[in-house]
Amino acid sequence: MQLTLRFAVNKQNLNMRLTIFIFLLPFILQAKEKEKQLFQATRVEDSPKIDGILTDPVWNKQAPNMSFIQFAPNNGAPSTFQTQVQIVYTDQAIYVAARLHDPEPHLIQKEFGQRDDFNRNTDWFAFMIDPYQSGINAFTFFVSAAGVQGDYFVTVGDFDQSWDAVWNSAIKIDEQGWTVEMMIPYFAIRFPNQKEQNWGLNFYRNIKRKQEESYWNHVDNGIDGVVNQQGTLQGISDIKPPLRLSLSPYVTGIFNHDGYSGKGEFSWAGGLDLKYGLNESYTLDMTLIPDFSQVQSDNIVYNISPFEVQFNENRQFFTEGTDLFNKSGLFYSRRVGQSFRSIDATLYNNNKEEVIETPTAANLVNATKLSGRDKNGFGVGLFNAISQETHALIRNKETGEISRRRFDPLTNFNVFVIDQNLKNNSNINFTNTNVTRGSGGKDANVSGLSLTLRDKTNTYQLYTFGAYNIIFNSRENKYRKEEGFKYVIDLAKISGKWQYGILQNVESDTYNPLDLGFLQAPNEITHRAFIRYSILKPIGKINNSNTGINVSHQYLYNPRTYTSFRVNVNHYTQLKNFWGVGANFGFNPSRDYDYFESRTRGRYFRQPESFNFNFFVESDNRKALAGNAYTGRWRRPTWNQNFRWWGAYLRWRINNKVSTDLEVNYEAGDSRGFVNNQPSNLEYILFGLRTMQNTTNIYGFNITFNRNMGLRLRIRHNWTTIRYENYFKLEANGDLSKFDFDDTHPETGKPKRFDTNFNAINLDLVYFWQIAPGSFVNFVWKDAIQSFTNNTDVPYFNNLGDAVREPHVNSVSLRITYFLDYLTIKNRLKKG
Repeated sequence: MQLTLRFAVNKQNLNMRLTIFIFLLPFILQAKEKEKQLFQATRVEDSPKIDGILTDPVWNKQAPNMSFIQFAPNNGAPSTFQTQVQIVYTDQAIYVAARLHDPEPHLIQKEFGQRDDFNRNTDWFAFMIDPYQSGINAFTFFVSAAGVQGDYFVTVGDFDQSWDAVWNSAIKIDEQGWTVEMMIPYFAIRFPNQKEQNWGLNFYRNIKRKQEESYWNHVDNGIDGVVNQQGTLQGISDIKPPLRLSLSPYVTGIFNHDGYSGKGEFSWAGGLDLKYGLNESYTLDMTLIPDFSQVQSDNIVYNISPFEVQFNENRQFFTEGTDLFNKSGLFYSRRVGQSFRSIDATLYNNNKEEVIETPTAANLVNATKLSGRDKNGFGVGLFNAISQETHALIRNKETGEISRRRFDPLTNFNVFVIDQNLKNNSNINFTNTNVTRGSGGKDANVSGLSLTLRDKTNTYQLYTFGAYNIIFNSRENKYRKEEGFKYVIDLAKISGKWQYGILQNVESDTYNPLDLGFLQAPNEITHRAFIRYSILKPIGKINNSNTGINVSHQYLYNPRTYTSFRVNVNHYTQLKNFWGVGANFGFNPSRDYDYFESRTRGRYFRQPESFNFNFFVESDNRKALAGNAYTGRWRRPTWNQNFRWWGAYLRWRINNKVSTDLEVNYEAGDSRGFVNNQPSNLEYILFGLRTMQNTTNIYGFNITFNRNMGLRLRIRHNWTTIRYENYFKLEANGDLSKFDFDDTHPETGKPKRFDTNFNAINLDLVYFWQIAPGSFVNFVWKDAIQSFTNNTDVPYFNNLGDAVREPHVNSVSLRITYFLDYLTIKNRLKKG
């Protein structure tokens, strides 16, 4: 729960926070650090054959059993089955062998899936290393009982599954359970250039049919973090960081068909991804002439809010190895390649011309990342990308002549990060983002500094952050400088059964990180507090449970005026049968003053008290048929407003290679808000009472032929209808007065011109085949439909049929990517 304190931004309040922290510090420092286990690696001359059969001479047939400790469901209890692990190494790689005992090998779960798909019903074994013993970052390599690989780079509070290394593994199921062999080449990881190596280490095992997760070095679920609870790997010496140089050239053939024009076009693209290790710590990543034609389609929605919709980043170059760049929250990678300009008077003459087409994206020329961290915990990140000019099409109303006019100038994007790890998983970070545009554009610069301080038991944390932006705008031959700032102070207890904290977030009305960042709206001061109690070990019929309360109080930075006060209560319980149930309840006990819905600075929309509740249930995901469901309601009694929602997700695992899933989400009700697309020449702000309905259905089908080949289908349909019942004027005091507004369309004469029926349908069919380590053949078919009408009185399936008959935009592409590693080629040439 977050409990809010209402205190002003002044020196006295800051001193209060520091006094609390200093008061707690002596008690914090009295705690003892948990003892770590030690593991010994052995040097060998001959590398083992990676086949999952542990008969090579390097493996000890009498390796001792190891006592893994449960993380879940019974944290701290011994693992049900014994595990044996061995580590050997050569000058080129580190090798791991594991014997995972299981008295019922025929019950071992082994569902196939795509790489990094950790949601499959399968047993897992993982090897986690922190070569710099930072307690913050680690490389993790997974192998499932089906032989499928997974890997991710771990940072504090984040598991980056987009990080993909090239390594080898194999498994074997026998009468004793199953075995794993892994070969991790040194070029896949980073480690210090020193004679003796001492690495952070942990092993992980998941026995899926028992929903049991365990670690070799105990990971206490009452302590925040996983990497900081590792053991130590010893015995590795006299290895050298190799030259890390790899190339991934690709070629793509693409056929696009536009259903609106009826035209089809074939094109091809070629490019290159390059990785080069500047030294043992820092890596240069480059993508030359990138092509994102096979990226998964966005989840398009019809947005009637005053805020921008934030989309997920699906482009691999912008998701892999970007932990340093994302740490401060100032970098929103979707800005790179985005058309940023809006239509204004500098683009065209409204009296004589009309805009018939504007770009939605700008092609990238290249993108580069340099990132890494040395043995002293000093991290550096540098990101750069350049996008091409874009052009709009303008038609002369009198002559009909169409001309191209520059829309976005050549644009350069930069992110620079310095990050230093401190003791006790503490950290200090500086991030700068910069966007420089050619003539006719604006330049933007944002700098942020954060400091995280933790005690050595990771129980208490003080987090502070401050950012400053400056924008230079020279459009219309006028020079204008805009400046703004933000800061956050957060003090919390982050471990244990009881957790609590207080936070203050301040954003000036001129704070604007949007050129390379994301922010829904600035101009706020938020005070927030929470308290949460957790049951961390099984008790009675409960595996684990938590209950929390959050309280927040907000007001504007300029002018200093109250906006809202909210209370939320949430609860979740997992039962012994691994079903989960939860609920949350929230209410606004006083009026809200919304300064954003009106889209006009200084005007606010006053709304009465409201409350909401939500319930959900989830089934045991080990079963062939599993899923979850939820339902909830929001209500504003004074206006008799209601909004309700429900949804369900169902997954059917047909066998270990085939599965299908369906997700259904529905919400409907009435609300009062700003009328989108209202005439700009109105002398008042038009609001409306609207009945809204939104349905989002997602269907998926997955078939995995083997661990290197599969097919995935995803179909998503979003349907939104909005029907206006009454209209209002927004008065100066924030109230609404009923208004008889004629909503007939001035050109067509049709009524209900603001009513909306919107459909977005996307189909993504992906065939993937890993032809060699790091090398792939991908075939992708993408089909997109969008429709927009004013007819809201249509049943679901009739509407779906109408939408499907709208023009389609299709893309079919085939890409071949081949991984070339310098050391592998060099060794093969030596042997050949």
